[in-house]
Amino acid sequence: RFHVNFDWEILQLVRETRCLDRMQGQEIPESARMILLQEMKFKSYNHELTYFLKEYRRITQNIKPITALMKPHIENLEFKMRPGLVILTWTSMNIESYLEEIWKELDRLEMLVLAINDLMDSRIDANLKVVSNVLLVNLPDEGELVSLDEFVDMQER
Repeated sequence: RFHVNFDWEILQLVRETRCLDRMQGQEIPESARMILLQEMKFKSYNHELTYFLKEYRRITQNIKPITALMKPHIENLEFKMRPGLVILTWTSMNIESYLEEIWKELDRLEMLVLAINDLMDSRIDANLKVVSNVLLVNLPDEGELVSLDEFVDMQER
């Protein structure tokens, strides 16, 4: 559902600007020079956002089939991610704080998912297995007919 909106032609522009810079006497447009100066920042943001989305997918795929209970927490994370979808651009000044905020929220979601999965695995599922193996009623052998009194006697033994 989410992806990083990074135009790979920016990296081509950076390579071309470097080539122009190496050629003496070539005029480099100011906008290209600004992109060249911000190359590492763009690459870093792209890498971090890509990794964030990979982790987001990993964590949301680990959610057990109780997604209705997790929905408010996922929506809260997606609400925190919203500025990156709508407001922020690659040249915004507050990308660092945005990244910090979404990572904190993703960490909270991961801790919650791990705790719930642990509860499901070690407590709920384990207890359901024990209960499913408990013999509640002794049934007569197949094909054997018993009276009500005999059936009650079988249960009391």
